[in-house]
Amino acid sequence: MKTSVMDIEILKSAPDIEDNIVKSFSKYAKSYDRHAQLQKSMAERLAAMLPGQLPDCVTEIGCGTGVFTRHLLEHPVKELVLNDISPTMIEVLKERMTLPENTKWILGNAERAELLPTDLMVANAVFQWFTNPQETLKHLVEHMNAGGTLIFSTFGPATLKEFRETASMQSPSTLCSQHQWQTMIEQAGLKVKESHIETRKSFFPDTRALIRNLQQIGAAPHRLLKPGGLRKLIRDYDKDYFVEQGVYVTWELLYFSAHR
Repeated sequence: MKTSVMDIEILKSAPDIEDNIVKSFSKYAKSYDRHAQLQKSMAERLAAMLPGQLPDCVTEIGCGTGVFTRHLLEHPVKELVLNDISPTMIEVLKERMTLPENTKWILGNAERAELLPTDLMVANAVFQWFTNPQETLKHLVEHMNAGGTLIFSTFGPATLKEFRETASMQSPSTLCSQHQWQTMIEQAGLKVKESHIETRKSFFPDTRALIRNLQQIGAAPHRLLKPGGLRKLIRDYDKDYFVEQGVYVTWELLYFSAHR
């Protein structure tokens, strides 16, 4: 028997989701880099999609603690704009990274933040948090200069499928397929230059370690379940998904490059 949906603190509205995202990422901001190994790997692959020479103005959506920003800083950047929804994550980035003097900051939800015109917009492991990705893509494209480029990575619908099935819960993030993203990109007025899909499995000593990691990278709220539901989830997951290497979880990773 699966954990009851009634036991799960499912977020009901966009303001709830936004508030939870800010709390989750802010709580673990100082330790985020230590636990975000998957996001670091995604950033490395995404960096390979950057042009050899960056255009004059570059905007990063959801910069967080700078996991992808450091790849941008390997190139000369004339004007860098960094955005994030969590002020704590931005403070951690400022403490750890030396940034160009001309760096500008935009704090807030990129879905409705007033962005600056840009030539290149990038985002690593961020777009899955958009509550309305189609409208948000149109909003982002409005701030891209003619000939501008959008490069981003996100998570597909197979992500954490074992966890969601065991807990009988819906993902608090928006997990669109590669085809759905391609369609939304084109409807936003961009042409897809390249897209890639990658499936990985991560292993953890047990389900408690898996849940702790999800919370430390902001992918799960601090209070995921009521105590009784949490104990049952851990028991069921350990029983169904424990192999020789530990318990596993699937990640579906998507990468896109598109031009205006």
